[in-house]
Amino acid sequence: MSFLVHVLKVFSPFYDLTGKGTPSLYKPERKEHFMEDTEIITLLGQREESALHAVTQRYGRLLRHFAGQILPTAQDAEECINDALLDLWNTIPPKQPASVASYAVMLVRRRAVDRVRHLTAKKRGGGVYPVALEELGDCIPDGSTSGEDTDALKEALDSFLAGLSDKDRRIFMGRYFALVPIESLAKSNGVTKNTINIRLSRMRKKLKSCLEERRIFV
Repeated sequence: MSFLVHVLKVFSPFYDLTGKGTPSLYKPERKEHFMEDTEIITLLGQREESALHAVTQRYGRLLRHFAGQILPTAQDAEECINDALLDLWNTIPPKQPASVASYAVMLVRRRAVDRVRHLTAKKRGGGVYPVALEELGDCIPDGSTSGEDTDALKEALDSFLAGLSDKDRRIFMGRYFALVPIESLAKSNGVTKNTINIRLSRMRKKLKSCLEERRIFV
């Protein structure tokens, strides 16, 4: 597997999906009618398929956003979400995520990354994902991750993100976790596209240094 793909797949959900500074991806009109995460997890533990319907009802727009940013067609995105929902069903229990939204997004992104690799091999790749991958390629070599210690990589990425300012962290995770276009990042932060590009370039260099210090290269 490409090292760059692996990096993007193990990013922890530092980018708060529901907090300040997050794009308004999901705003239900009748929020009180949506099932709470604790109820969803309980139903999953009881093997009630209604739990999957509740996830789709509450977080469907959010999941379609992330899948759509990575994959080239709506059909690919929907198939990816269906696969991720099956993963959700098969992993809860034993997993007990604090946030169903964050966990579901992680599963969707992993499925989408795998699918885009397959589509790219067929010369069908598209969307923001390949561009983001190319940007990270400027500072991280593209090599095999066979035998890579995923926990060590995740720890390094979390440490790198924790060392950024709140603004830089939002920009970096907005670009490489949420896959937000440069233009949108510039507008939401009240700066030019050139400023965003310069900030991202500096942060990619810091990420490279962080990974080099921990010898996370093969």
